Amino acid sequence: MSGIEQVFILGAPRSGTTFLSSLLENTRFGVPVETHFITKYYKILDRYGDLSNAGSFRRLMEDILAERPVQQWRLQLDIDEFYHSLDGDYRYANIVNRLVLRREAMSGYQAWGDKTPHYLGDVDILFTLFPDAKFVYIVRDGRDVALSLLQKNWGPNNVMRCAEYWARLNDKAETIDRIKARGNLWELSYEGLIEETESYIDRVYGFLDETIDKSTKNRLVQSVKGSNYNKWKTQMSPEQIRTFESVAGDTLIRFGYEIQTDCKPLPAWKAMLYRMHDQYRRVLFLFEINVIDGIKIRFFGKEPFNE
Repeated sequence: MSGIEQVFILGAPRSGTTFLSSLLENTRFGVPVETHFITKYYKILDRYGDLSNAGSFRRLMEDILAERPVQQWRLQLDIDEFYHSLDGDYRYANIVNRLVLRREAMSGYQAWGDKTPHYLGDVDILFTLFPDAKFVYIVRDGRDVALSLLQKNWGPNNVMRCAEYWARLNDKAETIDRIKARGNLWELSYEGLIEETESYIDRVYGFLDETIDKSTKNRLVQSVKGSNYNKWKTQMSPEQIRTFESVAGDTLIRFGYEIQTDCKPLPAWKAMLYRMHDQYRRVLFLFEINVIDGIKIRFFGKEPFNE
């Protein structure tokens, strides 16, 4: 894959990955896409056997192309042609790279970026597959992340589960430090990006070896949505703050965020109630997405996935 470049935008969902990605529109990567499938299939590659075998390769590609995010790319990929275009290099990393490049080629790009939020939890896999890629890691105060997640029907359904989710995804310090030591990762805070957008644009473009003209930078700076942080201080109840910090207080402290409580662990009975509530809401969501949305996609033309 010599000469081909990737950039991965890492961050828990609702941490500013979409806004950060929008700032890269004028780079050689374009606006990073959400692939969603890369680490999923890496974990189950053994099911497909030797990918140099045309039959095994086809089974893998049929499954990847059936993924909702990939369907929306509208690649109209001929699997046999794609197989032969790989010139004998059937490593999974090369397959992924060449597949995403097919999508990027439709927009005139020769490199690609990815901003799938849950990949933060699998950053070790990405680093194994693409050791020369660039990584930009954005962290946002988990309490603001929780407020945003609770407005979505696909995420954790209460503050405790939001705290667990945020802390777990951001618990990759060993791998993050290893990539950073190679000079391949730049870490920033969402709050810093909002407060000092112009400076941070210069820094991320410098990290990616890109240049940006003044007018483009001014346009990007003007797209910032005011002081979109520290909302938790006014929108979270004392009980919600106490619950979040009881679960993720150590992670907040590690990233330099202030805390307001002693981070005392939740009673077991209360944690159990939070989990039962989350599971109930999750079942309702899965029914809607797998049954109701399936009908809308098949019979009423709904897009299978909105990037």
